[in-house]
Amino acid sequence: MITGAFLAAWQWVDKLYYWATRLQYVDRTHHNLFRVVVKPYRGETLITRDGVRLEKGDWYAKLHLHNFRIAQLLMETRRNRGKRAEIGIELLILRQIRSSFPALAEFLENHPRSNQIRVLLGTTFLHPGSEHLGFDAREIPGVIRMRLKSFFLKWILVSCHPRGWRRPRNYKHPLIPKRVFISREEFNRRYSPARLK
Repeated sequence: MITGAFLAAWQWVDKLYYWATRLQYVDRTHHNLFRVVVKPYRGETLITRDGVRLEKGDWYAKLHLHNFRIAQLLMETRRNRGKRAEIGIELLILRQIRSSFPALAEFLENHPRSNQIRVLLGTTFLHPGSEHLGFDAREIPGVIRMRLKSFFLKWILVSCHPRGWRRPRNYKHPLIPKRVFISREEFNRRYSPARLK
């Protein structure tokens, strides 16, 4: 369960993580839920639903949800809703994610390597329903890597969710993180501010 002391400690850890991973904020002013690092791809070949291939050496945008901001959001929700805080909490987060997409599209459009970015890729528990947002979902390659990411992301979920450890036990889907990805072209088609006007 989130407390003020917990958030204060997490804020320091988050700053270290931000520095170590070379993340960039998409939009600090409007509390965008994404931070991004654009880098060469090192994994196995990925093929998006529209046929774009991401191979070793290709540039891609690695997406990181701003989990500290999500924790703040959940704390505010719990404060406002009380015992009803858990109702629709995943839907609330997904709505916030979707509303963050246009600014993310604009951020990538203005990035120095904009023309080289082929795919957007992230890892999350929130993959159910991601296909409706245009993303493909795939298993994380490598058992050890999957378990490490699963442990880390489950700890975040447990820390953030109003029901704490009860939430993973009652979750209707196995809490296994997956990689979600979408081609840059398809992402722009769906979420570019110019297209939404």
